[in-house]
Amino acid sequence: MTDLTQNLSGEAAQMVQQMLAYRCPRYDQLPAITLYSDQVTDALNYFLSPLWPGQEHTVTAAMINNYVKQKVIAPPVKKRYDREQLARLYCICLLKHVFTLSEIRSLMAIQTRTYPFPVAYDYFCVELEKALEATFSTRDFSASPSATRVTAESELVRSAALSVAHRLFTEKFLQFYDLEG
Repeated sequence: MTDLTQNLSGEAAQMVQQMLAYRCPRYDQLPAITLYSDQVTDALNYFLSPLWPGQEHTVTAAMINNYVKQKVIAPPVKKRYDREQLARLYCICLLKHVFTLSEIRSLMAIQTRTYPFPVAYDYFCVELEKALEATFSTRDFSASPSATRVTAESELVRSAALSVAHRLFTEKFLQFYDLEG
C-alpha cells in the first residue's frame, strides 16, 4: 500500500487534498423544499464545484431538461424539483463522466428496486468518498464495502463510485501535467 500524497508537492498536493476533503451532500442535507430549475442548477454547481473548480457552469437548465426528456429523472411538478430529483441529478452529474445516460438510468433503476432511494443515494455518497480516498491517497482498493450486506447491487454502486473516482483522478492529473508543460 502506498500513500500518493507523500510523493507530491505544490499544486498537485493541493489538488489531492481538495479531492480528499470532498464530502457529498447526504440526502437529509439536501433542501427539503421544492426548487425551480435555476435554483437546482445553483445547488448542483455549488455541490460539484470542489470537484471541478473553475468550471462556471457544470450543470445547466438545458442539461436538466435533457435528463427529463431522456427519462433519467421524473419531470418537475409545477416547474419545481423535489429533494429526490435533486439527489438523482447530483448522481447523474457525477456518473455522466463515465457512463451513458442509458446506463445511468439502469443503475438507478436497479438500486431503487433494491433499496429505498434515500438509502441508495447515501450509500453511493459513502462509497464515492471511500473511492476518492483510495484513488487519490492510499491506492488501497481492498477496503471492505460500507454495505451491511454485500450484494451484486451494492457492488454495482461501489464499482460505479470507483469508476467516477478513477475518472476524476485521470482528469486531474492530466490537467496537472498539461499545465506543467
